[in-house]
Amino acid sequence: MAFPLQKLPYLAFEEVLSTMDLRERFLIATSSKKSAILVKKCVFSKKYKLTIIIGKKWDIVLDHPHPSQIKKERYSSEECEKEGIDKTLLETLELIIDVFNKPRIRLLTRDPLETYFTFLPFLEKFEVKVNTLRFDCKEHELQNWLEKCDKIPNIQAIIYPSEVIDFNTEAKYNFEEVCFYFGDDKEWVSHKDLLISLFDCKRVETGCPFLAKKYASQELEEQSHLGLVEILKRWISGSRMEFLDIWKIPIDKLTFSTIFEALGQVVPVKQATYPKRYGGWKTIYFHDNCFMIEQNETGRKAHVFIIHDEKNYYTLLLRMAPENFELA
Repeated sequence: MAFPLQKLPYLAFEEVLSTMDLRERFLIATSSKKSAILVKKCVFSKKYKLTIIIGKKWDIVLDHPHPSQIKKERYSSEECEKEGIDKTLLETLELIIDVFNKPRIRLLTRDPLETYFTFLPFLEKFEVKVNTLRFDCKEHELQNWLEKCDKIPNIQAIIYPSEVIDFNTEAKYNFEEVCFYFGDDKEWVSHKDLLISLFDCKRVETGCPFLAKKYASQELEEQSHLGLVEILKRWISGSRMEFLDIWKIPIDKLTFSTIFEALGQVVPVKQATYPKRYGGWKTIYFHDNCFMIEQNETGRKAHVFIIHDEKNYYTLLLRMAPENFELA
């Protein structure tokens, strides 16, 4: 015989709910308005992340869960459909936003800008903002997206090549984080103007994950060398950027130090302990692949290092030097 949980004293209900997974809490919340209110009170201290594929699917998960909690603290529209919940997509999203403490919103779309901005009023109705927007676009469309979405902290995009590109080299962006995947096999230096426009963003990740697996020519290595000198000179001149990650850079490790000779700052780093993004610390040991640079006006310091990827391609990272860092 079913036991009416709603009739339990609140503390007892909260204790029972703490033993349940996210799916069970969600189903209880859908059973009645009273149940939704009780669940809302019980999960008030938790933070969630809601991913929405506009007009199609959704997925909710506890924000930054411990690896052992991921399966227990995740629920999706596919599972919800199997439960036979009699609610439309927007009704379900309204319930999630209300009950689960206005989760961080991540939107995924391949649709035109109009579709995205049509969805915004729905979110504004519940006083929630988009934290992350992920989309696909052509290169010539990218700046239009970035200009219209400049109030969104985090941008992720898969960018496909266009034959005609009119890039505004005067543009400057101020996102908290951007991550661009280029869906072509061009070298990173062909996207250098875009990278320069992102120098007032805090975190930048970019690269060409689909680059053909072949050795880059000496000419490409030289182009990459010059491109890195220009990029790092701009950071030294002044930049808000705290983290930079560029994948698949063709470079000769033996000449990596000459980049810093060109900058006039040859300060090798042997080891450093960095804070992990979601807590904890990690010590990295370097072998002629890390140098420290310093901004002219602010005195901010960063470590620049490379990690081998494949063939003669490397991943380059720039990250702020830890506070109280001392050279070994």
